[in-house]
Amino acid sequence: MRRCNACRIEFTGEIDRCPLCQGELVGEAEPAVFPDNTMRKSGVLALGILAFATGASLLVMLFLGYLLSLPLGIVLVVCFALLVNYLLIRNILVHRPDFLRVIGRYFLALLAIALIWFLGSGNLVVTTFVIPSICMIAIVFDAVLVIVFRGSFVSGYAKYLLFDVVLGIAPLAFIALGLTTWNLPALASAFTASILLLALIVFGHRRMGEEIRKLFNM
Repeated sequence: MRRCNACRIEFTGEIDRCPLCQGELVGEAEPAVFPDNTMRKSGVLALGILAFATGASLLVMLFLGYLLSLPLGIVLVVCFALLVNYLLIRNILVHRPDFLRVIGRYFLALLAIALIWFLGSGNLVVTTFVIPSICMIAIVFDAVLVIVFRGSFVSGYAKYLLFDVVLGIAPLAFIALGLTTWNLPALASAFTASILLLALIVFGHRRMGEEIRKLFNM
C-alpha cells in the first residue's frame, strides 16, 4: 500500500501522487478496493460523439438552408431544436435522471422549440394550438402520475408539478396579447392546470408545502 508521509494517509490503486498535497507516494501499490470506473471513459466518448453529431447536423442544416434557399425561420428553428436536443441528451448522460424527469424535460424542450418557431415565423398556429396542446398533455401526464403514485410522486416531483401548472396557465397571455385565432385551446390549458393545482392544494397540500419549503430553503 502506498503512503503519503506528509499527510500520513495510505492509498490503494495505481496512483503516484497524493490527491491532497500532490506529494509523491512511497511503498508498493495494491489493488484498489473499488473497481476502475470504466463508465467514465465511455461517458466521455459518448459526450464527444454527441457533440460531433450535433455540430455536423448543424453544418448540414446550414448548408442545405443555403443550397435550397430555405426560409431563415425554418433554418433557425431546426438549428435551435438540434441544440436543445444536444443539451437535453448531454444532461441525461451526465446526470442520469430517472425516466419521469426525462419526460418532463422533453416537454420543456418541446415548448422551447415551439416558442422559437413562433418567434422565427410569427405563425399564430403555434400560439393557438401547438403550445397550449403541449401544456395540456404535460398537465394530463402529471395528473395520471399523481393518481397512480399519489404522495410519493408529489414529494419527488413537486417542482416539476408547480412548473407545469405555471406553464399550463401561461397561454392565457397569448389571448391577452392577441396572439391567438381561437381562444379555446389556451382556455382549456389554463382550466386543466387550475384543476391540477386545486387537486394538489386539497389532497397534497402537506407534501407540497414541505417540498416548497425545501425548494426555497424556507
